[in-house]
Amino acid sequence: MTLDHTPLAQGLADGLRAQGTPDRLATVFARVPRHRCLPRAFWGEDRAWYDRNTDPDEWLRAAYTDQPLVTQVDDGASGGMGIPSSSSSAPSIMARMLAAADLRPGQQVLEVGTGTGYNAALLTELVGADHVTTIEVDQTLADTARAALAAAGYLPTVLHGDGENPTVPASSQDRLIATCTVADVPWRWLDVVRPGGRIVTPWSPSPGGPGGVLAALDVDGDQARGRFEGSLAFMWSRSQRRPARSMPDLDARPDQVDQVTGDPREAWLDGDMAVLLSLLVPGWAHGLGFEPDTEEPHVRVASTSCASWMWLHADGRVESAGSRLLWEEFAAGLSWWRAQGAPDVTEFGLTVDRHRGTQTVWLRSPDAAVWATDRRRA
Repeated sequence: MTLDHTPLAQGLADGLRAQGTPDRLATVFARVPRHRCLPRAFWGEDRAWYDRNTDPDEWLRAAYTDQPLVTQVDDGASGGMGIPSSSSSAPSIMARMLAAADLRPGQQVLEVGTGTGYNAALLTELVGADHVTTIEVDQTLADTARAALAAAGYLPTVLHGDGENPTVPASSQDRLIATCTVADVPWRWLDVVRPGGRIVTPWSPSPGGPGGVLAALDVDGDQARGRFEGSLAFMWSRSQRRPARSMPDLDARPDQVDQVTGDPREAWLDGDMAVLLSLLVPGWAHGLGFEPDTEEPHVRVASTSCASWMWLHADGRVESAGSRLLWEEFAAGLSWWRAQGAPDVTEFGLTVDRHRGTQTVWLRSPDAAVWATDRRRA
């Protein structure tokens, strides 16, 4: 390897600073050697392949770009479909999460999802090694991260276990930062974070939904609540990544076919708008499908609470089946959203209430509920 990583890390930090990352956080990205936490080979954006053995300089350059780097597929099993299952997140996203956590030296921090260990190294720089515990469900990833961190001079506590049920004492953490998306914020997280502490996690209303949001939830006993800090997409927690119901087969027969004006797929094909839809209407998953002799994909939307579904086609057709009138629900949700002044994702928030067993999405104020789910009845 002919390149020195130091100017590359400084360039990454400068880029983050230019995007608005606070200086005290950007400086940490200049100090922590990201490449020391990465495997010999990984995938970048657009499935670009970087291999240290064949092109070490390009591998090193990729390590200090602001992009997510896929470091594991198919949970590490061979012969799979190549579905990403672990990654080193884009540094700008990591910076957003660290900023949302409002970290200070000496705070006790629990990270759920160690992955490569890079974020644990950043946390160690910010609060001190004795104050960082990171937990990883994948034994191989936990062992690899522990070794990489130690080799780079970082010694947080690295545990192998279920991050949704972490084995740390109750009320022992000032911050909990999850590097995986959840739909149900685990009750145990409210146990381990002391009152006045904060949970920072990617959150989505249901597995299979579009992307997600960054939730920064302040803990007060049996309740945690806070506004969303914008949209973002993370890999799902392994126990929550499957929708409650599978998508209907492509040859499923509709009960009804309607013709609407314009392209009904537009909102679902716009990432930011699709995330808003998930906050306006709960309980659905979506995907894309192709029919023979068509160039444009159709959007497939299926309820996660019943067998209802709808297919949205470029030519204006809306095919649907089941008792839940999904198209009408989304139309009503969008109409209500426009009447509220077309609020941004950051004007919505979440309350997790263990005593009531509910998760409530609200707009502008916790008293203004948009909808709620009762997990005791799930």
